[in-house]
Amino acid sequence: MIEVSIVASELNQLKQQLDQTRLSHRDTTLKSRREIMLLKRIILRFCAACKHHDSELDKEIVELATSIEQVENTSDLTVRIATFERLINRYRQNVQKEHSMMEDHISYCGETLQRVIGLPAGLKRDLRNLLQHPSHDGSKHIQRIVRLIELYERAIKFISVGQLSSEINSNEIIDVDTQEQLSNELQHLISELDFDSTSGKDLLEIRNKLLTGVDAVSLIDLALQTLKLVLEGTNNERKASQAFVGEMNTQVAQIIKTSEQNQEKSQAYLEQRSLLNEEYSLLVKQAENLLNSKVSMQEHKAQMALLLSEMSDLSERNKAMQEREAALIERHEYATKKLNTLYEETLEYRRQLNNQQQRIFKDPLTKVYNRAAMHERLDLEYKRWVRHQHSLVLSIIDIDQFKRINKNYGHLAGDKALSIIAKTIENQVSDTDFVARFSGEEFLILFTETTENERKKVLANIQSAIAKLPFKFKDNHVKVTVSICSSEFTNSDIPEKVIERSIQALYKQKTKGIEQLISA
Repeated sequence: MIEVSIVASELNQLKQQLDQTRLSHRDTTLKSRREIMLLKRIILRFCAACKHHDSELDKEIVELATSIEQVENTSDLTVRIATFERLINRYRQNVQKEHSMMEDHISYCGETLQRVIGLPAGLKRDLRNLLQHPSHDGSKHIQRIVRLIELYERAIKFISVGQLSSEINSNEIIDVDTQEQLSNELQHLISELDFDSTSGKDLLEIRNKLLTGVDAVSLIDLALQTLKLVLEGTNNERKASQAFVGEMNTQVAQIIKTSEQNQEKSQAYLEQRSLLNEEYSLLVKQAENLLNSKVSMQEHKAQMALLLSEMSDLSERNKAMQEREAALIERHEYATKKLNTLYEETLEYRRQLNNQQQRIFKDPLTKVYNRAAMHERLDLEYKRWVRHQHSLVLSIIDIDQFKRINKNYGHLAGDKALSIIAKTIENQVSDTDFVARFSGEEFLILFTETTENERKKVLANIQSAIAKLPFKFKDNHVKVTVSICSSEFTNSDIPEKVIERSIQALYKQKTKGIEQLISA
């Protein structure tokens, strides 16, 4: 009895524990369901907040929201949530880039607005305050943009009512450095173009105006005229090329058609000639048989007369055929002459295209390669360097105080100096080295597979040879020198980086004096 009582007591305890466990499991289940519902609501609201920002992200949001509404266990969504997280991270990075770009644009617009002459001091002070506090917060960016637009509207109001009309100098519309750079670029562009039409003459007139110097307003007007003339010249050349090719195709088609017709007639004449020969052979055979036959003289004469009549007819037919064949030969000769003429025209057109291509890649003033050719060659040598890792060195040569020559002796004197210096540089380098005009008074040399000592010797010779050139402008003997900076491609260098490094090092060194020779 005692043992039964003990067992009953233990069963009662187990029953109580089971009831407690059931209650605890029910509470846990309810809590888990509440947490899952809460998590679903948070994810769905987060998805709604992220909509309409990125097409790929929107697609993933729709699929994720659909999956959340259909499944009970959120662990089944792990892969999709991970994908969504990656897209969110990518979108965040893109937003950061856009914010950075937006910040740069805000700064640029604000600085540009500050350069306008005659704006009120208060407006400029507000601009400076706006630019002094950059922000990486998207909402702050929007506030800064709105503020910048307000300041821009204020500036427009001042300009529109004419308060600045008496204070703005036309030459200050563009800063001096930008004005000079634009003028030089326009001159180089016009020099590299070669239009035969009136566009070419008008462009040369514009270049002459630029050489004499113009104010900012005239410079902008000349730039617009240049763009218009370039488009006009390009369209004219395109139309001329299309007309030439169209005429060429028409004539070639006519020649092909004529040749086919002549071929067919020639074949027909050949067949007719074969039939005539057969008839001649038959008549000859009949004449031989008649001579060997034992017929009376009267019958012999009658048959012979008949044969002679047939031979006469055959001769007339042969003569007519000869005339047709002569006409066919004449047409064939005409077609051959026409084809030869077309061939000569295509050769001349090809020669013109080759000459034009040479002019495209050659600087018309100095006769060395221009920047277009430089970029093409530099890209080629860079790819070779990446593949083979041979020596590749870029040298920038800058004429010291070149603006002094233009200012004191005129642009024609400057052009003459550039031509002579370019020729001097070319005479000092080897055939495997590449020389190009980099900008107004700068030249570039690409050295491939040369030792450092060889390269230094060549560059020193260039400096020495240029310094000895007997320049004489307006009865004044002028010594012209150059400064040079070389930079060798190493590690992860790219052409743009090497050029920038060389230019910065060169101009930094030139502050110490003329005729510098350095490596960067």
